[in-house]
Amino acid sequence: MTDNTRALKPALTFLQQHVPFCQMLPAHQEYLAMHLEQLFYAENNNIILPEDGVVGALYIVKSGSVSGEMDDASRERKLLKPGHCFPIDALVNKRAVNIHYQAIKTTICYRLTQLNFEYLMQQSHIFHDYISQQIQ
Repeated sequence: MTDNTRALKPALTFLQQHVPFCQMLPAHQEYLAMHLEQLFYAENNNIILPEDGVVGALYIVKSGSVSGEMDDASRERKLLKPGHCFPIDALVNKRAVNIHYQAIKTTICYRLTQLNFEYLMQQSHIFHDYISQQIQ
């Protein structure tokens, strides 16, 4: 095991426990792990808001949970747990979110920049297929 692989081990272990990452080739898992930034959010902290503008990254819930609540009269709410990705539709369509994403409790998210997201979409058909299914 190289020093680089050793440093990536916590992220790789996490990825190997969640779909679609566990289905990806090891080289694609390693690329993803190498390009993830870990962010910490306290309970009730905002993660992404519609007023933040065009989304520039994919978020993957590592621990904790995230609430995604619509800003319309429906008050529809999503609960995102470890392994869930967001905001896929906004990222793919290069627009702002229409959902208010907030940490429900202390939460850690991985963040993948749009440039690295797009590269991984081109390289991994498994990741590409998963993302495509999420926006249908």
